Amino acid sequence: MVNDEIAHIFNSIADILELKNDNQFRIRAYRKAALVMNDLADDADKLLETGKLSNIPGIGKDLSAKIEEYVRTGKVSTFEELKKEFRPGLLDILSIPGVGPKTSLLLYDSYGIDSIEKLETYANTGRLKGIKGIKDKTIANILKGIALRRSIQGRFPLGTALPVGEAIMGELRGNRGTGSIELAGSIRRRRETVGDIDILVTADDPGPLMDRFVQLKEIERVLSRGPTRSSAILKNTHMQVDVRVVEKDSFGAALAYFTGSKAHNIKLRELAIRKGYKLNEYGVFDTRNDKRIAGATEQDVYDVLGLQWVPPEIREDQGEIELAIEHRLPELIADGDILGDVHMHTVYSDGDSTIGQMARHAGSLGYRYIAITDHSQSLGIARGLDPGRLRSQMEEIDAFNETSMGIRVLKGMEVDILSDGRLDMDAGLLDKLDIVIGSIHMGFKQPREQMTGRMVNAMKTGLVDLIGHPSGRIIGERDAYEVDWDTLFDAAKKYRVAMEINSFPLRLDLTDVMIKKARSKGLKFMTTTDSHDPKQMRYMGYGVSAARRGWLGKHDVVNTKDHKDFVRWLKGDR
Repeated sequence: MVNDEIAHIFNSIADILELKNDNQFRIRAYRKAALVMNDLADDADKLLETGKLSNIPGIGKDLSAKIEEYVRTGKVSTFEELKKEFRPGLLDILSIPGVGPKTSLLLYDSYGIDSIEKLETYANTGRLKGIKGIKDKTIANILKGIALRRSIQGRFPLGTALPVGEAIMGELRGNRGTGSIELAGSIRRRRETVGDIDILVTADDPGPLMDRFVQLKEIERVLSRGPTRSSAILKNTHMQVDVRVVEKDSFGAALAYFTGSKAHNIKLRELAIRKGYKLNEYGVFDTRNDKRIAGATEQDVYDVLGLQWVPPEIREDQGEIELAIEHRLPELIADGDILGDVHMHTVYSDGDSTIGQMARHAGSLGYRYIAITDHSQSLGIARGLDPGRLRSQMEEIDAFNETSMGIRVLKGMEVDILSDGRLDMDAGLLDKLDIVIGSIHMGFKQPREQMTGRMVNAMKTGLVDLIGHPSGRIIGERDAYEVDWDTLFDAAKKYRVAMEINSFPLRLDLTDVMIKKARSKGLKFMTTTDSHDPKQMRYMGYGVSAARRGWLGKHDVVNTKDHKDFVRWLKGDR
């Protein structure tokens, strides 16, 4: 978790430097360092102990010294000094989607606006209109950004919360006498955002376990320390973590109870009552003699209620209990079912690694194939490929496949869908690729009818196999496009185009709700990572979790097929 804390500090330093209009190369260095820290496999303190801290790629001598300073002291003096130059509220304003450093400073200099609350008041009362450069559209975007930020206020992306929860469990497992230990709550159901982290554990002696928890170096403040339950706030993220020790005979019942959802649990209790039982966090009890008849495992709890065990991801009271009564729940897709990662970027566009590096890492993860899908030419910020560079890449992939053993690399492209639905690459070249992902990277605010037509026109070309990050949303930063989803999904079915489930933790796009809608229309999906370096391939599990929440089975996801069958599917309508 120390890596996440350092990444947070580096991003905050970059924010302050943006407010100061500092050197852009310096700002980018901190942003890059934050990404590197998030992607490290080992904690920075362990790298320091082993003398490997200075070997981290992308971290120079200056930043390495700051990492060492934090590991040794818990602070970065540069950050502490920079914070004194600006009111804390300015950094909050900078966090509003669509409000950049120039606008933040303009608002502060004009009216002393140094908090989100003050900014909202000025925007709603029309007082911002007197500021030069602030137009009605700017004010509307500010209010929309405030609403978007508040929509996840007090919640954290799954990609932030899950690694933290797993790391804390790893620390607690090291305590002598620790038995079963599991994450519960919305994090276990793999919701896209999480309020806090709930951990259930059995222990021979709860006291030492609680002492170990409240003394973890990641903890900023202990809220409570009890004999069987303790709560604490973590540094930097300010996430709350609750650890509960439960009896072994109650562990399964407690895990089911604290996993939720509330609506699912209510249905379970109602079913228990009809059978003459009482169900709570301690177990299932026969009401005639108050004897516990189940509770040690979740399987026991569901069995005694006459139910098929329900996977945590679909415990949302959306028909799962009714199917569990009949033992007809679908077999959901699992991590190991994915045989190829088919959306990734290399140094040809905005990735950090070569084709060979991406392929070899994918092979080490057990994948049988990957697809290299760098950006097309109109996305200049990502160094998109023009026809000449695409041809060169195709030749390099051919050369790699001639010598590679064990993994195949497919030729692909993430081609921009332009404002009128045209594709940003020569049709003849696209037709020679194995896979074409059609994505939108600009013009996000087009009207609903125009955005829908744009995507449908792209599918009509017969060249697009997959619609990338279909809604365009970024959790807490950007809303989804305005799209007529029924029209879009009907067109995708007609033109045999799959929908992407983008596993990048801040995207998770499509959402579970839209996955269900698309599935109901008979669409197929591909679960991908959109990786820009090898380490990001580990995000696949987030996409698989979204697919599971959308009730998808292995047969619904095309890249569960082996290489030959996957390519055969792609060529089906080409």
